[in-house]
Amino acid sequence: MSASLLDRVADKVLRESLRVGAGQNVTIETWNTGLAFAQRTALRARRIGAAPTLLFEDEDTFVTGVRSTPKKYLGRMGEHERALLSRTDAYIFVPGPILGGSPRLSRNEVTRSTVYNSSWYDAAKKARLRGVRMAFGYVGTDLARILRKPVDRIVEHQLRASLVDFQKVRRVGLALSRFVRPRREVVVRADGENLSFELGKEDALDDGMVDRRDLATGANMTNIPPGYYGREIVPSSLTGAVRLYAPVPRIGAIADLRLEFDHGRLTNWSSEEDPRWLNGLIAATPKGRRRLSAVVVGLNPSLRYGYGQDRLAQGAVTFFGMFQGTTRAATLEVNGCPIIREGALLPALLH
Repeated sequence: MSASLLDRVADKVLRESLRVGAGQNVTIETWNTGLAFAQRTALRARRIGAAPTLLFEDEDTFVTGVRSTPKKYLGRMGEHERALLSRTDAYIFVPGPILGGSPRLSRNEVTRSTVYNSSWYDAAKKARLRGVRMAFGYVGTDLARILRKPVDRIVEHQLRASLVDFQKVRRVGLALSRFVRPRREVVVRADGENLSFELGKEDALDDGMVDRRDLATGANMTNIPPGYYGREIVPSSLTGAVRLYAPVPRIGAIADLRLEFDHGRLTNWSSEEDPRWLNGLIAATPKGRRRLSAVVVGLNPSLRYGYGQDRLAQGAVTFFGMFQGTTRAATLEVNGCPIIREGALLPALLH
């Protein structure tokens, strides 16, 4: 990866995403996959006059540690980390493939080793730190094998998509939010299936920037590359069927599944790729949680499908819940008005 590209992304994150200034404290946490970027970012932060601290999480050590730590202490957040967060102005996190579903750890092992997650976010909100999560860190050899591309090619594509115009992403997201409103009826048509549902109250716009409004609402972490606009679904309103796709390194394939709902109740499910995996997922999910909880629309015009972040590609329709998956070339209608037609946002939203 060229140092020039890493520097450009680092500068954009520091100056536009996090608005880092001279004298501020910057914490950079990285796994093996992001070390080169973290090093370049620390250097760029020093040029601004900020004080960076670099934390390194070694993947092999983490895996061994998960299996050797007494269960009582696994996933515990140390008080020294809380203290660091309390004095941090800007936080840059580059995750590792383990957190993206690597087969090196089981789903239960990852869950048990990251139970500190909510307390970390609570501490971050209390400290009012501004943070970013660099999605390219999730890319490892297992994901690359599924996507049939070299790791470097996937990472470079995500980094270049990080240089998108954040302000334009925000404008498109705000324009979309005026249509995707609470209590409105949505129909998603894709792959010959129709799914209808009612929109709920909670929403989120991820535009790559953390501003005062985000800090006030506790949304102090943004994703790089950005962006998406999403809104919660009223679970009891889900009716119809949808086909979803997502790369799942743990099963070594692109998971495809068809979910069918009747007034919020999951009635049928199937998978052409790996039905055993899907049946296991359903069995492990309590009946009350067998649902889709949010719909997300991608806003990033620089991202293409097949590079590990399909949900962010402009016009993509993704569902979150017991499974996160993206539809293919979906049409989305709100109260009968098409907002997305076969994977393309309504032109009026883009201007």
